[in-house]
Amino acid sequence: MVKNNLRKSLLKQGLALSNTFIESSSKTIQLKFIDYLHDQKVKSILLYSPFRQEIKLDLIFKSMKDGSVDIYLPKVLPNKKLKFNLYTRNTNLVKNRYGILESVSKKFINMNEIQLLVIPFLGVDKKGARLGYGSGYYDRAIGERYESKHEPNIIGLGYEYQLTESSFGESHDMRYNKVITESNIHSFR
Repeated sequence: MVKNNLRKSLLKQGLALSNTFIESSSKTIQLKFIDYLHDQKVKSILLYSPFRQEIKLDLIFKSMKDGSVDIYLPKVLPNKKLKFNLYTRNTNLVKNRYGILESVSKKFINMNEIQLLVIPFLGVDKKGARLGYGSGYYDRAIGERYESKHEPNIIGLGYEYQLTESSFGESHDMRYNKVITESNIHSFR
């Protein structure tokens, strides 16, 4: 109940954002992430196709156009499964049943092989727990990785208003290492 009320409130706040704020903040957040990424030396990264008011990733994708980092995107499969497949500049993208663009590539990767996960959110609690849209796709996919003893490096990109002082995280909720907003970089682990 608390999560549903918070979800509704954050969605409403997101819809009230001006296009100018969204564009400016998205650019600032992406540039901060690109700076962070330069120090990470990753070979594989999970990104996402922005949906609704999620942070755009156009600058991030452009910064990786040299092909030195393998980019993977989430793909929704039957039975509420989430897998991750390769994205290249030549990859066709199609909308899934939720209206989110996905890669049509058949080259999937094991979750444990992805070094850095960039995962969108609606909200984040004071301990770094993620609040998503409520279907649990990422929680299940990340939970499988935790069970295999490979602790992922998870980064969230979002707006400062999405970080709450409440503590709503449950044991099955994934947690961020860092969240980058237009005004701060928050560390949780």
